[in-house]
Amino acid sequence: MFPVIDFGPLAIQAAGLLLILSLWLGLWLSGKLAPNLGTNGDTIENGLLMAFLAGILAARIGFLLANPAILVENPLAIISLTPSMLDANFGILAGAIVLLIAFQRKHLPLWPTLDTLSPLLILGFAGAQSANLANGNAYGLPADLPWSVYLWNANRHPVQIYALILTAILFIWWLVKTRLAKQNGFFHSGVLFSIVLAGLAFITLFTQAFVADKRIILGFDQVQWLGLIILAGSLAAIYKLEFTQPKAISAFISMGSNLDPLENLYEGSQDVAAQFKILSRSSIYQTEDTREGHRGEFYLNRVLQIETSLPYPAFHTKLKEIERAHGREPGNREVVPLDLDILTFGKEVFRNAGKQMPDPGIIAHGYISLPLAEITPAFRHPATGEAIDDIISKLPAVEQNVQKLEEVKDGTEG
Repeated sequence: MFPVIDFGPLAIQAAGLLLILSLWLGLWLSGKLAPNLGTNGDTIENGLLMAFLAGILAARIGFLLANPAILVENPLAIISLTPSMLDANFGILAGAIVLLIAFQRKHLPLWPTLDTLSPLLILGFAGAQSANLANGNAYGLPADLPWSVYLWNANRHPVQIYALILTAILFIWWLVKTRLAKQNGFFHSGVLFSIVLAGLAFITLFTQAFVADKRIILGFDQVQWLGLIILAGSLAAIYKLEFTQPKAISAFISMGSNLDPLENLYEGSQDVAAQFKILSRSSIYQTEDTREGHRGEFYLNRVLQIETSLPYPAFHTKLKEIERAHGREPGNREVVPLDLDILTFGKEVFRNAGKQMPDPGIIAHGYISLPLAEITPAFRHPATGEAIDDIISKLPAVEQNVQKLEEVKDGTEG
């Protein structure tokens, strides 16, 4: 145990310092992952900050409500820095409520937001175990082993070290799977978070078996009951998210052309309609090519909402086959007979194998967001929850300079 760290005249509570450092690192990694997934990192961080402050305040109030004599004797106890004067359960409940309200007010989607927070969950758990190690809490059963630690007048299982080793393995897996916070590693939102939560629940179940101080309910420790419930819920979420996808989902795709564009958009729309059910389609929009040396040249673009039963990789491949059938050469950005890009794939949010979903072009280009707003005015960005009108209002003026063409051959009959 090392409950206090001395820095000259300063004495710092080791448990609190370790917990704060681990939470800071987890929040930093969440901030690195957010832009790669397209989620709203700033809103998430602000919500967490409000939840943290509300949780600390509520934990202090909860403690003083349970121990009013302390407040009567010393009214300044309400602003005391003593960590033992906190009701953790009350604080966690209040923080969770504030976080939920903050996220809902900003329309943050559940699963992408939780994927973004997965490193914070891992490192927060590691910080709690490190704090226990510093304070000697959650100490192990007596054990005469080569790696036993002497604590509370006995050689014991180093339970906190067991937990930290297993958590380190889970964290290394997370780093590898996300390629150092560059992607979420799955095509289905929420799988990353659910695996992390299942892993931490398993670690809790395993290590709690070696803890000496238990509260038994129906023959099992209450912490193990909680771990078992979380593990079962996490596995159920993984199964639902990864293996029980709907038979057909709605996807938005953009179409673009700068070579015989009316003809190619017409024929391209016909080819798409031959393989997928078109639910809605936008008008055709004209955009000037702003690249140097291309002034006076134009692209034509439109957005289609279609229904597909294909998984994302097969769907992407099928659209590229249609492109190639119209003479599209991969990598050629000068001559584009037909360009087909997936804008959204249901409500999925991921970055995997170099593909980001939803397409970043939704928030960057008027020739995508304007036709998208035309066919679905209630659209909200699957990663951030931002309304399409708000997205368009933030576009630079040059991106809003898009002309809608009237009464053109659109190729979506039938």
